[in-house]
Amino acid sequence: MTVGITHLVHANVVCTDFDRSFDFYTRVLGARLIGQVFEFDAGADFQAILDVTGSVRCKAALLTWSDDDTATYLDLLCFLDEHGDPVPRTAKQPGLARLGLRVRDVAAACARLREHGVPIVAGPVTLTPMPGRHRPVLTIRDPDGTLLNLMEFPEATRG
Repeated sequence: MTVGITHLVHANVVCTDFDRSFDFYTRVLGARLIGQVFEFDAGADFQAILDVTGSVRCKAALLTWSDDDTATYLDLLCFLDEHGDPVPRTAKQPGLARLGLRVRDVAAACARLREHGVPIVAGPVTLTPMPGRHRPVLTIRDPDGTLLNLMEFPEATRG
């Protein structure tokens, strides 16, 4: 018997500069804001799900590339200290290392990223995870260094 997971609801990306990361994910990568950007002091319930104690202040936004607000979303978070300044992350902290995002056209995505001066880490390259399935992949980094694989699924568009 399994736990019964049916799909991924969201992924958290913790950033050190909320405005810079929000601009990157929305203007450059084309994510859409669900609702509004919000700041909050976390109550006991939020502290419990994050497994933290003490004051937790946060600036956050829910972002999606879907027209459906109930689809999988990215939870962009910037934790703030007692003065309202972002809490810096270090390379020693574990966290999200790589995120795969589906794109319609890797070549077009590559051109758009170059227009915005986003450095390309790798690609585009074509991976063959299984016989007959080819995945053009382009790798970039977000403003805090998280690797983003932009992946095309050509066989999904065939009739």
